[in-house]
Amino acid sequence: MIDLGLARIARLLQHTPQTWKAIHVAGTNGKGSICAYLSAMLSTSGVSCARFTSPHLVDRWDCITVNEKPVSETVFRHVEDVVKQRDREGSVGATEFELLTATAFEIFHRQKVDVGVIEVGLGGKLDATNALKEKAVTVIAKIGLDHQSFLGNTLEEIAMQKAGILRSGVPCVVDGSNKPSVLHVIEDHAKHVGAEVQYPSIPDLAEALAGESFEPHQIQNLASALLAFRIACPDLDGSLTHLLPALRQLQWPGRLQMLDISKVASRQQKVLLDGAHNTQSAEVLAAYVQKHLRSQGEPVTWVLAATQGKDMDGILGLLLQPGDRVVAVRFSPVDGMPWVKAADPAELLRLARQHGAEAAGLHDAGVDVKDALTWASDSAGDRPMVIAGSLYLVSSPVQNNNMPPPNHLVIVCGHAIWKGGENNGWDESEWLIESYKKGETPTFIEHIKAGVRILAHDARAILVFSGGPTRKETPLSEARSYQNLAAANSYFGLLPLDDSRTTDKRILLEERALDSYYNILFSLVEFWRHNDAVWPERVTIVSHAFKRTRLVDGHCAAIGLFPLDRVGFVGINPPGLGGQSGSVSQKKADAVQGVQLAVGQWTDDPHGVGEELAGKRRARNCWNVDQRLFFTVEERLRSGVGVRELEDGGVILDEDGIRPWGLR
Repeated sequence: MIDLGLARIARLLQHTPQTWKAIHVAGTNGKGSICAYLSAMLSTSGVSCARFTSPHLVDRWDCITVNEKPVSETVFRHVEDVVKQRDREGSVGATEFELLTATAFEIFHRQKVDVGVIEVGLGGKLDATNALKEKAVTVIAKIGLDHQSFLGNTLEEIAMQKAGILRSGVPCVVDGSNKPSVLHVIEDHAKHVGAEVQYPSIPDLAEALAGESFEPHQIQNLASALLAFRIACPDLDGSLTHLLPALRQLQWPGRLQMLDISKVASRQQKVLLDGAHNTQSAEVLAAYVQKHLRSQGEPVTWVLAATQGKDMDGILGLLLQPGDRVVAVRFSPVDGMPWVKAADPAELLRLARQHGAEAAGLHDAGVDVKDALTWASDSAGDRPMVIAGSLYLVSSPVQNNNMPPPNHLVIVCGHAIWKGGENNGWDESEWLIESYKKGETPTFIEHIKAGVRILAHDARAILVFSGGPTRKETPLSEARSYQNLAAANSYFGLLPLDDSRTTDKRILLEERALDSYYNILFSLVEFWRHNDAVWPERVTIVSHAFKRTRLVDGHCAAIGLFPLDRVGFVGINPPGLGGQSGSVSQKKADAVQGVQLAVGQWTDDPHGVGEELAGKRRARNCWNVDQRLFFTVEERLRSGVGVRELEDGGVILDEDGIRPWGLR
């Protein structure tokens, strides 16, 4: 949902001090690059800094960086939970972007950064980021026509919205290559609020960078960033000599990026990847393609996607030339941005034909990115190939085709068994559950969906549904029933269809765990067993929020998953718990009390080998499921894990033994 305004974000930020000074960047094109240049300059100068840009490319948290590194998922989710709790308790009704903005600002405060570089999300005046209090300098990049339904139908109207970030006494750096009418609007507003407008000297910088590989539009953006840096940090070395080494190394993903797609398609040559999604950015891309790819007069093969409402007629008119080939595809749903809808590929192809592409050179790939890339690679041969039209296509799994092997274990802990049925789990009679879990089955479904979503947005993740057959009525395991439910409800449709690993290697079943300790331990070994004997570098657990202490601080610590800040936790409580709406039934209150009691039991017996916890496990093992950690001596020796066997056939980790999975 897009609902501009500052009232809600102001309420969310009431308890978040702005202990850092901000560089606030608005514009239609180039603002993300300016932010990247700025944070590179700050970091190379030894300044503790953070950056917030949008949209994210893969995971929601990769839009927040601290000292040039994306914030960890664990930190992000913890702070996001805090912000969402404030939203619920205050009945704020914040939008998705407002929650994300508040999360970023809270992380900046907690990380004690000195400077925050903030990209405006949409417009400026009413954008959530404009709740900033301590601005050191503002920046307005190139302005063009985009988001007219929210910002206005003319450049001047849009410029007025962008100029809304100006503050009295705070200098504003403006890209002087904007149209005179745009500059006039900004200058008039600056006089009204009492802000000084400064223009960077683009010709001087272009001369200084002669011989470097910067494109003209990159020099424009760099000029604005350099002037803003010198204003915000007047005591630091702002010379080009000092800053240039870091700027040369900067690669802004999805902008004129050369990408190897050989692991997705047969093509050996790199392809050009650019998120051009409006006419201004299309002009830049077209100029780059003409200069670097069309120099021999060769046609270009395009892989295109678009967001509904974009001026694709204008964009394709700039990009396409007669003889070009086009494959259109629909990008995947965007996590955290449900309002973003992909354009119909058939409509893109209709426009492409109007701009010179012939019918034989068109292909509709539907939602299959792999098919789009394969067709384009075969069609292009040795000739140039470009992926463009939307940042959301850039952020699709094509961005991850060169990712190294999986390193992220996602565990969805089973709590019940779905027997199957025509209602696909939405009728509680289809479940086998304990009496105190009545009313919780929608929560179990949310756990399943959360695990699949994480998998969909992390190409290096493996999802493990964990839980054995715990009911005498059926030998069906909790894990397999969860997988069955996900399939019945088409939740795997959230996954990228261009990933051949999706069903056979990225979703595993751990069907032996009989309690939460073994949900984690057995899943850990299952990851190792199916990942070429490599342990995960991070773990995310999906379960009830009120079980976090037991699962993370208790089980993960006992198992030796250190450091614990590499262990993420997604907690989704039943209705009525954790600030959710509804009343807490006595049965659920008893269940929470039972969990608290169990925490104490596991504290006294961290590996669950004493008679009380081991007895519960034996009672659940109605189908005599094998409880060994490793199935053969050879496998155990290969793992390097120090274990000793229990009398009941289970295992215990040797307190002094090796824990090779210690998260790095």
